[in-house]
Order: sequence, then C-alpha cells, then structure tokens
Amino acid sequence: MSRREENGTSRPSDPADPSRRSDRSPQDATPKPPNAFARELFEALRRRDHHPATPEGDFAGPWRVARVHGAARPAPAPDGAPADGVRWACFAAGERGYTLSYPEPDLAFLGAAGLALAERPPRFRFQRGADGRMHLMHDGYPVATVSASVPEGCSLPADLTRLADLRVRPQALAHFLMAVPEEVLERAGVLVMRLLREVEG
Repeated sequence: MSRREENGTSRPSDPADPSRRSDRSPQDATPKPPNAFARELFEALRRRDHHPATPEGDFAGPWRVARVHGAARPAPAPDGAPADGVRWACFAAGERGYTLSYPEPDLAFLGAAGLALAERPPRFRFQRGADGRMHLMHDGYPVATVSASVPEGCSLPADLTRLADLRVRPQALAHFLMAVPEEVLERAGVLVMRLLREVEG
C-alpha cells in the first residue's frame, strides 16, 4: 500500500511509522464467526456471579446432519413426509452410512443432539444419607436435599445428566438450537434477559 505525500509523489508506507500503526491487536484482526444470539446477551452472561461450565472438546462432534436423497421411508410414511424421498439423516463421524433418517430437518438436528448425549455416563443419582433423607448426588457430591418422596422410576437424575452434558458440548447444543422453532427461541431470548436482570439484582 502507498500513501500520498504533500509534493504529489508517493512512496511505500514505512511499517515503523507510528502514524501508520493500527490500534487493533492481532486477535482483533481475526474475523469472528456469525453468532445466532445478540451480542448483548453474551455481555449480560459475562456479568453473572458464577462461572459457566467449561466447554468440552472442540467444535467437531461425533454426529452430523445432512440431506439425503432416495432414502427409504418408514411404512407407513408420517404425515407431511416428502414424496420424493428427500430426508435428513444423522451420520456418525467417519461413517458414510447414516444411522437415522427423518422427514424434517428439525427432527434430525434434535436426533443428532440426542445421539451425542445418549451414551454419556450418569452423573446424577439419588442416594439416602445418614440423616435418613434422600439427596441428589452430582459426581459423588450432594447438591440437593429431596423434601418430598421420590416417585418410583423418577427420571430426574438421567434428565439432569443429559442437560448438564448439553451445556458443555457445543455441537450438541448447536444441533438442539437448530431444532427449536424460531418463535420459541425468540421468546427464550426475552426470558433469558429477564432472568439475568433478576440474578444481577
């Protein structure tokens, strides 16, 4: 790049010239990928008193979603299934054949999120303590005391395990959000901002 001198001639810019230096750091110069959520949401999240869970692994995950043509449909075909055999399928990493196929993309993304969490080890469970009361354990530590009787076959520990894993697995969370209807996601954004204001007091 060249710059114009007062005498009408030009010469290459001197990289050592302080007037030509940028205030931006190398990190600032790196373009950031587009994000589905507003910047204000993340600014508010950073102001929370507690530290969020550390994301696990990188952005690549064990499952991906792709459109497939000529896929066999289940019999009978669900209402609204496309007649041309176009479906959305979940593929395991490194595999060419799909594991599950769906008539709609939102179901495929939801399925991919579920598959990514399906084989995770249980992290929550109920356990009766020395005080005779039932406690909810997380990774071997009591995190809650149950004040009422636990229904037989209660799925809360398994549900909490999946949700706890979802919040630290970026790709599974991205697949889940892809399955959420736009109006629900928009409403959730409003509610999150409201909850953050309550947390901040």
